Amino acid sequence: MEQNIFKIKKAFLIPFILIIALLFLLLLQSLFDGQPWEKIFLAFSFTATLLVGIEAAKREIVVTRESLIIKKFFRSKNFSWPEITQLAVVELRNKVYFLLTTTKGFFFFSNLYENHPLLIRSIVDRLASEKVEIEVRNYLDRPVERRSQIIICWITVIMIAAFIILKLLA
Repeated sequence: MEQNIFKIKKAFLIPFILIIALLFLLLLQSLFDGQPWEKIFLAFSFTATLLVGIEAAKREIVVTRESLIIKKFFRSKNFSWPEITQLAVVELRNKVYFLLTTTKGFFFFSNLYENHPLLIRSIVDRLASEKVEIEVRNYLDRPVERRSQIIICWITVIMIAAFIILKLLA
């Protein structure tokens, strides 16, 4: 069975995993010499970021000849191609969201997936033309890459590393 698997970009996941590791180090540091409110805040931040990181690492979309499978953290939705009723796109500068309307509900995903133009092309090729909005076809002519979140993650890595260094020097 031929299938294409699309996951969240590694360029996003790598700095995000570094953020989780650095938050853990900062939490450990604060457990030894931090204020109570600092411990609570860092524990909450680390836990929330860890859960988001696990979710992002586990997300994938699988396109097969028979169906589309959207996998999330401990969940999986499987749609046969006739169950998909519409594919639409919403562009907000560099953020692009694809809305998939199915007989089982609405699902959306962003352009943060690796090789997302191929993902969209794979879906469009398997759907009848009346199910695909013209904006989706126009988008495929000029796909947009989402670099802002990757840059923000690297800036956050630098900031957390600076906090750790300042805390060590204090």
